[in-house]
Amino acid sequence: MTLLLVLACTQTPEPHPGVLLVTLDTWRADHLDPVRTPHTWALSERGLRFTDAWSPIGLTTAAHASLLTGLTPPHHGMRGNNHHGYTLDAKYTTLAEVFQQAGWDTAAFVSAWPAGPAGGLDQGWQVFSGPEEGEQSGELAVAEARAWIGARTRPWFAWVHVYEPHGPYTPPSIDLEAIGAEDNDRARYAAEVHAADRLLKPLFQDASRAGAHLVVTSDHGEVLDEERCGWQHERSSGPEVLRVPLVLVSPDGPRGERPMRVGLMDLFPTLLSLGAVPDPGGHDGQDLLARPTPDREVWVGESGLCDPECARGCKPAGFAGKDRVVHGPRSSWLDRPGTSPRGDPALASHLVGWTRAKDPEGETHTPQVEALGYTDP
Repeated sequence: MTLLLVLACTQTPEPHPGVLLVTLDTWRADHLDPVRTPHTWALSERGLRFTDAWSPIGLTTAAHASLLTGLTPPHHGMRGNNHHGYTLDAKYTTLAEVFQQAGWDTAAFVSAWPAGPAGGLDQGWQVFSGPEEGEQSGELAVAEARAWIGARTRPWFAWVHVYEPHGPYTPPSIDLEAIGAEDNDRARYAAEVHAADRLLKPLFQDASRAGAHLVVTSDHGEVLDEERCGWQHERSSGPEVLRVPLVLVSPDGPRGERPMRVGLMDLFPTLLSLGAVPDPGGHDGQDLLARPTPDREVWVGESGLCDPECARGCKPAGFAGKDRVVHGPRSSWLDRPGTSPRGDPALASHLVGWTRAKDPEGETHTPQVEALGYTDP
């Protein structure tokens, strides 16, 4: 009897169910592969890899607001970043609030101010860790997340945000060497993606050992040299910016490549489904685990802002002149203020209900924000 008691007391406790959301800032859909993201690629081989996933906007705060609320930018009101003066209204329910109300522990570990509490993204998190300004290493966010997850005694939901792929591109030399590329802008961006993937390896391992559900994605992509103003994203509504990688891994869950069109808003009901937490509804998303798997023929989105030097003809400069765009299976429709709409007019009806943005009040653009790679007009 004594031996049995000793064994019972020394056995490792059963892991508690966990849901881990990881976002790599400014990560293009075409930069998920075995060379640039070997650890995320290996993870995707054990789950679902969505090859046609989209963001509704190329700005960090607003895109994360869509992910965390399941709402499009016109519906949650976030049409720009926190440093533009936008803040998520407390009346909108976030994933963290739903998980917390269901009795789960919640924590967020972010690497840059645009994903921080100044934009209201801290709603529902019992722990919210991130820089008060500027950027901090993704390595720190990963270390904090690992420590927090390891101490859980209840079901948990965590969000880890890594900023490394965002410009300016200054990757460690080991990552530039790992991708086997020359030292140029395109290679430096790819090396930043590789660095983020490398930093995330131990977190993926911890979550997998704990039997957690994992979702890895991005807020938006990046323009490299495909447009007039390369090496940026906030001025573009092209697929280079609005298409994102998306990987979903669940213990004993489905596997394979999924080519259907899905988006960031779908992660609201999907993450709740992974945790078997009731969905409160009232959002724009669809559960990616439902049968049949949801699909869309088109994706509606918008650019971050208008800069006439980059988006030809747009006006006025700023948020009121931003693009509204519909990307169909084989064509697109672009509605750019100051110019005539162009593209496939059969797609124009999908913009009904997608209201135009207005310039915000209380803009807080600072030299610290410029150091993060933002050079708004």
